[in-house]
Amino acid sequence: MNVTLHTDKCISCGTCAALCPTVFSIDSGVVTLLKNPSTFTEEEKTQVKQAASMCPSGVIEVTE
Repeated sequence: MNVTLHTDKCISCGTCAALCPTVFSIDSGVVTLLKNPSTFTEEEKTQVKQAASMCPSGVIEVTE
């Protein structure tokens, strides 16, 4: 799994961090990754995909 963050679009709503706090954080008003995608658990992968689909700004791009 690869995760690309289009941080220039981030509006800091915090949905991603609420859905997957072990992977996402809002730092200085912009989403950041807390860990490398190669270390995601299966649960985190599911949560990351959910966060990507729920992000109102389309900041999170997930590819396999």
